[in-house]
Amino acid sequence: MKKLFTSSIVLATLLVLTNSTVFAQSTTVTLPSPGLTPANPFYFLDRFGENFRQFFTFNPEAKAKLQIEFAGERIAEIKIMVEKKGVNAKGLAIAESLLKTNIAYAAEIVNQEKTSGKDVSTLAKTLNDEFDLRDKLLEQTFKDAKEQLKIQRKEIKTKLLAEARRVGDTAEIAVLEAQLKDIDGKIDTLEQKKDQLKDSLQNEQKNIEKEMSEDDQQKEELEQKEEQEAIEAEEPEEIDEAEETDEPEDADEKNSSQDSGSSNQLKEGNKVEDNE
Repeated sequence: MKKLFTSSIVLATLLVLTNSTVFAQSTTVTLPSPGLTPANPFYFLDRFGENFRQFFTFNPEAKAKLQIEFAGERIAEIKIMVEKKGVNAKGLAIAESLLKTNIAYAAEIVNQEKTSGKDVSTLAKTLNDEFDLRDKLLEQTFKDAKEQLKIQRKEIKTKLLAEARRVGDTAEIAVLEAQLKDIDGKIDTLEQKKDQLKDSLQNEQKNIEKEMSEDDQQKEELEQKEEQEAIEAEEPEEIDEAEETDEPEDADEKNSSQDSGSSNQLKEGNKVEDNE
């Protein structure tokens, strides 16, 4: 009797902990460990494990949720590759392609379930919400990488390049300017990759969103509008920062222009005195 009572307490505790975990996951999400990335020659083992799980998942709803889970792993892989190797990391394109495939397959399962006559509005809402949480982490990954590049650019421009110009080290100036050009190229590439990936993912995600209830679709549209407004509100700050980092160079050009103007005025004044 005592053992039965103890077992009941343990079971009840496990149920509470399980429910708490599920609730926590419904409001927030963290990326899984990336494990092997596409840059690793043994990445096929990772893919084999996923295909094995997928093959033995028979419930369509569970299989669709599994694709969102795999999408989280793709995002974790993208994050670690961008952080360690930058925007041109080997294998990055593979992870991006697989991420799009995961979302497309989840949308396909939802469509198949609807075609079979099932109400998929709840499933579509669940899949969309879970992917939205992971998509925000993907967006943050590109934003963080861009910020790191901007910090490097500002460090070079305001300190190293300014000092090289002050002492007249032309060789160092050339090297630093080349580094700035390379960083600017990486920032542009990062922005392009982010936009391309975002557009392609949104196209696939819309196939899931259209199966949600009308109320949920309206809420989703409102959330997307608010997020876009928040992004646009940040853009002026980026422009101001770019202008600030250009200040030292502009100041040099301005002083040079003023010196040139003063020299011309002095020459004209001398010329008038000679004529007199």
